Amino acid sequence: MTRKRRILHAVVLILTLSLAQGATAESNANPGDPGAFIERLASQAINVLSSSKGSLRERESKFRDLLRDDFAMAQIGQFVAGGYWRRMSAAQRDTYLKLFSEWVLKTYSVRLGGYSGEQFQVIKSTPVGERDVIVYTRIKKSGGNGFNANWRVRKDGDRYKIIDIYVEGVSMVITQRSEFESIFKRHGVDGMIGILRDKVTKLSAAS
Repeated sequence: MTRKRRILHAVVLILTLSLAQGATAESNANPGDPGAFIERLASQAINVLSSSKGSLRERESKFRDLLRDDFAMAQIGQFVAGGYWRRMSAAQRDTYLKLFSEWVLKTYSVRLGGYSGEQFQVIKSTPVGERDVIVYTRIKKSGGNGFNANWRVRKDGDRYKIIDIYVEGVSMVITQRSEFESIFKRHGVDGMIGILRDKVTKLSAAS
C-alpha cells in the first residue's frame, strides 16, 4: 500500500468519526459556524454508527445519506477529473459524477465501526480566499499518536459543504486527482467510467 493510499485510508478514519469523543452536541451547534458544522457532522455520525437499530446495511445507507448531504460531490468529482472533464460529453459527465459520488460514499460507508476511542477536537477556523474556510482539527487515538486533519469547507446557500480534507498537509482531492489522471491516460474517459462502475458494483456486493 502506497503512502498516499494510507493517507486516504486515514481520511476514512476521519469520516467515520463514529466514536469521536468530545464532539459538540448537534443542538448546541451554530449552523453559521464552519467549526460547528464539522462538529455537527461528527455528532450525527455518532448517532448513526452507535445505533443498535436496523441492520448494518441500513446504517450504511443512513451514513451514506449523511455524507452525500455534507460533501460538495459535483465540485470534487469535476476537480478530480482534471482536464478530462472538458473532454467529456454531457452524458459522460452525468454518468461519471453519479458513479464517482456513489464510489466515494460506498467506500466510506462500508467501513462502519472500524475504529473506536478517537478524540476529536476543533482547533480553529481560518478564511481562505473569498468563499472557503479551513477548519483545523486534531484526531487523537486513545493510547496512540494523533494526527492533524483540516477540512476545507465552502458556503453553499445557507449551509457549508466539504470540498477537501487535508491529512497531515496532504490533500485528499489532489491525491485522488493524481491517481485518476493515470487511469484516464491509460483507459480514456469511457474506460474510467467503466472502472468506476466496476468498483461500485464490487463495493455493493461487499456491503
